[in-house]
Amino acid sequence: MKKIIFIAMAISISQFALAQSTEKKVSRIREQYNSAQEVAKFMNDDEWMENECHTLTFKSKINYAGRGKVEHDTKVLLTRAAETNENTDDFNTFRPWLTRENIVYSAGIYREMLFDKVTGKLLFCYQRAPLSNGDVGEVRFYYDNGKLIKAVPDNVKSYYIRTPKEIISIAESVKKMVANYNYID
Repeated sequence: MKKIIFIAMAISISQFALAQSTEKKVSRIREQYNSAQEVAKFMNDDEWMENECHTLTFKSKINYAGRGKVEHDTKVLLTRAAETNENTDDFNTFRPWLTRENIVYSAGIYREMLFDKVTGKLLFCYQRAPLSNGDVGEVRFYYDNGKLIKAVPDNVKSYYIRTPKEIISIAESVKKMVANYNYID
């Protein structure tokens, strides 16, 4: 009987420690997100470029058969790759830092993604989109090393809200677009 109690306590303690570790990671991601939002407030101001902040903007309007016109307006806030400095050839190598995307067709969809300034890995995604009952749903995904560590809430069902795995794929596409931008002279 003592072994069962000991095993149960050991499992409980390890789960508690894991939950605390996840909450610490989520808290750090929230701090980075708030920092990125503070910087993004100055987008398009004179100070923006003076502080070596850069933005890529992608706009498109496509008329799809069946669902009609779809408009995308995506802004990618860029940061210099962490290992670069003014004395290297990589000084003008950028990474995505924060994306803001509005998608308009039969519904309005808003999505943000936060990338780690040092590693370039996806840390966070926020999505807002209509639900099938007419309400608007919001979901937040937190990532660590390419793996989902927390979803808030974890049960939102909407045709317009992408899954955590789909978000990773979208993030990789954004990183490829930025990588291609690095080669434009």
